[in-house]
Amino acid sequence: MTQQRHALTDAQWQRMVAHLPPVLGRPGRDDRLFIDAVLWIAKTGAPWRDLPPRLGAWPQVYQRFARWSDRGHFNALFLALQEPDHEQLMVDSTSCKAHQASAGAQKKKGPQAIGVSRGGLNTKIHAVCDALGNPLRFKLTAGNKADTPELIGLIQDLPGQELLADKAYDSDAIVEEAMGKGMEVVIPPKANRKEKRTFDALKYRARHLVENLFQRMKVYRRVATRYEKLDTRFLGIVHLVGAMKWLH
Repeated sequence: MTQQRHALTDAQWQRMVAHLPPVLGRPGRDDRLFIDAVLWIAKTGAPWRDLPPRLGAWPQVYQRFARWSDRGHFNALFLALQEPDHEQLMVDSTSCKAHQASAGAQKKKGPQAIGVSRGGLNTKIHAVCDALGNPLRFKLTAGNKADTPELIGLIQDLPGQELLADKAYDSDAIVEEAMGKGMEVVIPPKANRKEKRTFDALKYRARHLVENLFQRMKVYRRVATRYEKLDTRFLGIVHLVGAMKWLH
């Protein structure tokens, strides 16, 4: 069978299938076709209505995507595929333009981390990755929110020997938190810091791996641009794309 663009390979499917949620109510559902459909949407950035018929009827596929996202199934898959190298933890964030279609959800339906900056509507994806640049955890905030307050929550309960981040994360609270966990802090000091810290500039060079992670994830157009109204749905896309990073 010819490999379809944006679809799972046989090897990727074999690694993924054991970690999918159990089938309830509708035996015989094609989970692989469903994952392929969501990957097609994520990669192309197309509206759900433009889903090719070979991948299923778009209303049913979307409703299933919404359920999986809201119930955390994509996050569970993302976590199950991880085999991290905890020598280093690297933290950073990236801004994603929020399309006008993503705005306007009712607050009662769930959080919507969309803010307004000079570039217009946007959302930030905060990520922590391992020593090889593989993603371990994601969090969304509005695009106009600062990065620093998110770091401690991102690394909570994650083992690591070294913490790498750029100077935007240089704060006493972060340094104390990381050192309290027994981690070496590899964060350049800010220019206005009264008491300068030393850091290992050679180790800091590895931090490009977290930037590379965002670059690879944004090949998927529905990561580069947010179209989903609710955070759970956008995170569903982000977690599936993160899972794909573990499968490559």
